[in-house]
Amino acid sequence: PSQSSPSLNLKMVQTALLLPLLLNGVAAFVPMQSSSTSVQRYELATTKINQLVPEAAGLDVVDEDGAAADPYDLYEPTNKQKTIATRDVKVGSGYTVGEDENQLLQIKFSAKFVEGKFTADIREFNVESMVFKTGEQRCLPGLEQGLKGMKVGGVRKVRVPPNKGYGDNWYRGVVPPNSHLEFEAEVMTIAQSPGEEFMMKLEQFGVERAIGATVCFLYLAISPILEQKGYI
Repeated sequence: PSQSSPSLNLKMVQTALLLPLLLNGVAAFVPMQSSSTSVQRYELATTKINQLVPEAAGLDVVDEDGAAADPYDLYEPTNKQKTIATRDVKVGSGYTVGEDENQLLQIKFSAKFVEGKFTADIREFNVESMVFKTGEQRCLPGLEQGLKGMKVGGVRKVRVPPNKGYGDNWYRGVVPPNSHLEFEAEVMTIAQSPGEEFMMKLEQFGVERAIGATVCFLYLAISPILEQKGYI
C-alpha cells in the first residue's frame, strides 16, 4: 500500500488536536440571550417570590436620592427657605378653599415658632374664630396660601417663612424679625351664598353687639326728628 504524504498526516494530527478543544469550548460561541429573554426570566422569578412571600409584593421602592422626601420634613428655618410647607392632619369634606375667588372663610388656628428653642404655642395666636375673605390681604399671605385645597372640617399644619409672614419687623412685640412660624389651622365654614356670608359676619361680630349697634344707629337717625317734635 502507498504511504500517506507528510502534509496529509500533519493535517490529521491538527484535526485530532483541535476537535476536543472545539467540543469543550463550544459554549463560548453560543449567542448571548436576548434582553427580552432576560426580562421574562426576571418577571418569572419575581412572580415566584411574590407567591412565596406575599408581603414582598406590597413593598414600595424608595429612591436613594430622596426624591420622595416630604417638603414639610425638609423645611429649614433659615434665610434660604422661601416657600411654605404643609402637612394635613385631618382631611375634611365638602366645599374646598380655592374653588372660587373671594371666598368668605371661618377658620381657627394656633401658632408656634419653627425654631427648636421656642416649642410652646404663641398665646396671642390661639384664635378660636377668624372670618375673612380670600384675596383681601386680611390674612397672613403664607397662611392663606397654605389653606388652599383644604375642605370644611380639615386640619392642616402650615410652616411659613418670614418672606410670607411678618418679614424683618417685630409683630406686636411677640414675633421677632425673620421668624419662621408653624400654624395649625382648621377650616370651620366656607360661605356659599350672600345669606351665609351675612350670618357668618354677624356671628363673628356678635349678635348682642349687632343689636346694640343697631339701636344706637336708629337713635342717632331719629333723634333730630324727636327733638323737633319736642319729645326730647
